[in-house]
Amino acid sequence: MLEEYRHLKGKKLADLEIRKDAIVLKFEDDTFLDIYLDKHAQALKTSTNTLKS
Repeated sequence: MLEEYRHLKGKKLADLEIRKDAIVLKFEDDTFLDIYLDKHAQALKTSTNTLKS
């Protein structure tokens, strides 16, 4: 497992959205994992973020 995503291990999935060029996973603690196609690089990329209220 990639070290930068180890913090997601054990979290419960709350929602999933699949689009033509991206997949977004939302976890119960409002953390998101985005997997998307970078059209310029022609490669899959990932990012994580957390909504804070």
